Order: sequence, then structure tokens, then C-alpha cells
Amino acid sequence: MSLKIKLIIGLCGILFGGCVEHSKDALLDTEIKVNPNEALEYLRELADDDPDNPEVFYQLSKVYFDQGNYSQAQRNIRKAVDIKGDYSEYHFMEGKIYQQLNKPEEAVKALLLAESMGNINHELYQIIAEEYMRLGMGNKAKEAISRLTSINQSAESYTLQGQIMLSLGDTTEAITNFEKSISLNKAFKKPFIVLTDINIARNNVKRAFSLLNHLIEQEPENLGFLERKGDLLQRTGLLDSAAQIFKYIASKRDDYMNLYKLSNIYYLMGEYDSSRVMAEKAFMRNEGFLDAQLVVARSLDKLRKYQEAIDVYELIVESDSTFNLAITELDNLKRKVAYLWRLEQQRRALENVPPPVQKKELQDN
Repeated sequence: MSLKIKLIIGLCGILFGGCVEHSKDALLDTEIKVNPNEALEYLRELADDDPDNPEVFYQLSKVYFDQGNYSQAQRNIRKAVDIKGDYSEYHFMEGKIYQQLNKPEEAVKALLLAESMGNINHELYQIIAEEYMRLGMGNKAKEAISRLTSINQSAESYTLQGQIMLSLGDTTEAITNFEKSISLNKAFKKPFIVLTDINIARNNVKRAFSLLNHLIEQEPENLGFLERKGDLLQRTGLLDSAAQIFKYIASKRDDYMNLYKLSNIYYLMGEYDSSRVMAEKAFMRNEGFLDAQLVVARSLDKLRKYQEAIDVYELIVESDSTFNLAITELDNLKRKVAYLWRLEQQRRALENVPPPVQKKELQDN
């Protein structure tokens, strides 16, 4: 069966029966997504043949929206609304389009109209809250999400409310909502991730580890979760365990930052040869990342390879004359080398001093 015939089947009820709430045909949606260019061509033909049918313009707006052509999507949904302004789904679509067009006031207006017509869903309240936040109307965003949680007490809803409260600076209330989300659905990862970051920032190490371990149990190969745990292990001084995690991550993902983190851990462990090698590898992968060279220079300093360390510091400063930390450390190292040189000269001078002449005492005969 050709796409055109399928579209005719999908639209025939609409074209001959008029627009009825919740009458959209699933086949039409599916076929449009399969081949949007053919769908657009045929829908435009339908619009020319029946310019007073709002559903055709609504379907056109959906196809354009999926293609990222939001200006065309807006033109078509506007035609649908002008023809039939009492259909909530059209206003909901209009709000989604206005969000993509960076028009928060228009988006909120359309979505509130859809809500007043009975369109109540998670995405609608999420967009309303997001657009209120963009307008700097945090309390309105909070009210919108409260309406959502009053009718839909799901993990997703409480997580969204937590994110809004976090944006408003109310961390305590945000945590309460994230914890509610977790209690409802432990498989929903987003609240675990946000709560982990909050507890790390608050230095609640035990809770942060608990949340991270839950995430890693769900996704043992998730390098992002493992990286968070490695950072937390390093922060709490569990360097051996942190090194093991970052070695594993480095074996799975060729990224300079993982090597750099590993070099810092080795440096803290006093394994300066390893810290130098890892930092050099990190720099080889990103020669603009001078922080890696800084670890190389520090490691060489600890290994008492002072001239090599000075050479690396000077290369850093040559690359970035505003790198004040490198400038300070280079100056300190040069002072230390000069001091050690003076001590060595003094030691050698003492070694080369001839022994004092022993005067023989005259004895009376």
C-alpha cells in the first residue's frame, strides 16, 4: 500500500467527519514519521484542497516540528488554531513550538490555554515551568509544578519539582522532592544523579557513596558514574581505590582528562614517576592543556630533576604568559635551586679547606 493511500485512509475520517477531540489517527502519525517528505507533499495537497480543515494544518505543524523547521510549524499551527480555537491539543502544540522559537511569553500563554481546556500532562507542566523560569518568574514555575504533583504523584513529577526548587535556591525543598522521587521509583536515575551532586557539594560523603553505588549497580559500565565515584574517592583520601577506577576508565575511554586525573592521584600518592608519565600522556592528547604540563613539572621537581622541571615550567610560561601559578612555582623552584647550589658550594669549600697546621710544642732539653 502506498504512502498516499495510507494517508488517505488515516485522514478520511477527519476530512469527512470533521475535527473531533481525540480523533487523531495513529496510522497517520506513524506513516508521517516514516517518510516526512512524502507526508509533507501530500499534506500540502490536502491543505490546498481543503483549506478549512484544521487537522491538516495541525499534522503539517507536527511534521515541520519534528524536522526542526519551527517557523513553518508555527505558521501551520496558527492556521489550525484560527480555524478551530477550542481544541486543547492545538494550543499545546503551539506552546511547544513557541518554546523552540525562544518566545517564552507566547509559549506560556498557549500552554495555559491548553491546560484550561483540560490538557493535563507532564510535558505541558514541564514546559510551563521552564518558560516561567526563563521569564524570571520562579514562583509561577513553582505553582505550575505544584499543580502537576497534585494530579500526578510520579517520580518524574517530583524530580521536576525538585529541579525547579533547586533553580529557586531552595535546596532543602529540592532534596525533599528528590527523595520522594526515589521512594517512588528506584529505577529512575535522574534524582539519584542530582542528589549525588548535592551531597558531594555538601560533603555528605556517606550519602553520596550510597547514591553512587546504587547507580553503579544499575549500570556497572557507566563511565560517568564511575568517574563521579573516582572523584569522590580522591576527595576523601582513598587514593588507591580512586587510582583503580581511573585506570579502568582510561582503558575504556581515550580521554586526556582521565589521564590527567590519574596523574594527580599518583602525585598525591607520592608516585612521581607514574604521575609524570600519565601527565605527559594527557598533554600528548591535548597540547593546549597546560595543567598537565604543570603536573609534569611538579613531578620532576619531586624527583629532584630540577633542570628538567625548570625547562617544562618555562615552556608553560612561554605558551601562556598569564599562567600565574606556573610563574610563581617556576620562581620558587629557581630560588630553591640557587639555595641548594649555594649549600653545595659551601660544602665543597669546607671539604677543600686544608687541615690546620699542628704546631709542635717546643720541649726544653
